[in-house]
Amino acid sequence: MANRFNFMRFFCFLILTLGLLCSPLHAGEKVLKISMDAVDAGQSSFNPFTTSNTNTVYNLVYDRLVEMGADGIIYPHLLKSWTISEDGLTIEFTLKKGVKFHDGSDLNADVLKWFLENLGKGQSKYMVAAVDSVDIKDNLTVVLNLSRPDPNILYNFTSSFTGIPSKQALEKYKEEYGRKYVVGTGPFEFVSWKTGDEIVLKKNKDYRWGCPLSDNQGPAKIDKIIFKEILEDSTRFLEFKTGGIDILEKAPTLFLDKIRKDPKANVITMASNTNFHMVMNTKREFLSDVNIRKAIALAVNQESILKAVFQGSGAPAYTYLIDRLPARKVDKKYEIHFDLATAKAIMAKEGWTTGSDGILVKDGKKLSLALWCKSDSDERKIAEIIQAQLLKLGVAIHIEQFDPSSIKAEFKKGNHDLVVRSYGWDNADILEWFFNSTRPGYPTVSMWHDNESDYLMHKAMTRSKTSEERIENFKKYHEYLLSQYLWAPLINTANNHAISKRVTMSSPPRFKNLVGPPILDMTIK
Repeated sequence: MANRFNFMRFFCFLILTLGLLCSPLHAGEKVLKISMDAVDAGQSSFNPFTTSNTNTVYNLVYDRLVEMGADGIIYPHLLKSWTISEDGLTIEFTLKKGVKFHDGSDLNADVLKWFLENLGKGQSKYMVAAVDSVDIKDNLTVVLNLSRPDPNILYNFTSSFTGIPSKQALEKYKEEYGRKYVVGTGPFEFVSWKTGDEIVLKKNKDYRWGCPLSDNQGPAKIDKIIFKEILEDSTRFLEFKTGGIDILEKAPTLFLDKIRKDPKANVITMASNTNFHMVMNTKREFLSDVNIRKAIALAVNQESILKAVFQGSGAPAYTYLIDRLPARKVDKKYEIHFDLATAKAIMAKEGWTTGSDGILVKDGKKLSLALWCKSDSDERKIAEIIQAQLLKLGVAIHIEQFDPSSIKAEFKKGNHDLVVRSYGWDNADILEWFFNSTRPGYPTVSMWHDNESDYLMHKAMTRSKTSEERIENFKKYHEYLLSQYLWAPLINTANNHAISKRVTMSSPPRFKNLVGPPILDMTIK
């Protein structure tokens, strides 16, 4: 009986041990939990050919040909080298040897040619609009033949929109690719995605081709990453505070002081690409008038918004580009600054009078507008402040909130008046993205269509032969857009990321983004 009892104990112990060894969450697994910026929530697809927006998951599942460093210099990643002809019409790309996709297929010249040609047919086709044809030179080398010099083309390939997917996987899974199946060459592999909840990635154990900006070329020291989609800033903060989150991407400014005082946390401040602005729909009844748009823009006090919403972290925006871009340096007369007195004078000159309720009236119509925003805290708070500021002008504002996943579809219907929005981009070509008249509704939320604007846009995008000429052309295009008061510029933010002291990393970050390739150099206790 004793022997039978001992045998049964041993058998149970063996089963328990095997179960623990086979468990996907066995002890010692290093799991990094990230709360992505609420602006990045509501992703529709992880197919770079068809998506119109990306998030930081793209930076980990996919690699790019080149990377932009925090120093503004472009470094090789999937490319071993590149050469550009003297006339700027031929570019030769040579890939690193031995790079494989998560499905085991090779990254070679054939795949790169396929990628470049399909990029030219998708949502981001403008990035390779100058590419006339692609030739294969050898197994790892392609030659891009350009119809015109494009001084911006290498920058374009640093974008998250140019992460390279597996040709084999995309052709195999077709419409399911980008949601159920996502395959790149990146340091992490796609595991699962619950829309509005979480995205799970696992380490690519075969990864050995990190960018030179990383100390660790691969594989990652982190075994698994869980991205949490949390919209409310207070909830994001509490998750971080209680240890449910290790990295709070773009930490809410309302809680920055508390985070800085937390002995278990660090705050890393990085240069931001984020610009907040209020879009005006030029097809709506009142907003089709440039003078009304000007008055509304001048009635918005950027300084007050910076102080109330961002706790002074960042800077007021007086143009449509972030401050460090050369094309932002327009003639001062085009900058849009708060000036309520001038705004009121414009409305009076246009024949608007103030009614007994304080709202402007003309021809029996009150100046009442809807102000749309996403339901995350920053946009909602900005909308509430603008509502109060425009009331001082005599404009009645009612706020409508939308879920991030649905608002873009609503834009295409064209029923919006004013919209609080933001973008994250560090290149002047963002102007083309938002004001190209061929894409009304989204991304041209202003519904803008103007021949002079389109001419200046095409000149900047396609007729610039040098970087200097490109800057000058974009500056003129930018000045014209500002003169039409299509947006009220609001804030250029700083990126403050909260990181648990359980996470160790290279400091300071050498990339322009924290969540992406820098994770190769991170580990967690």
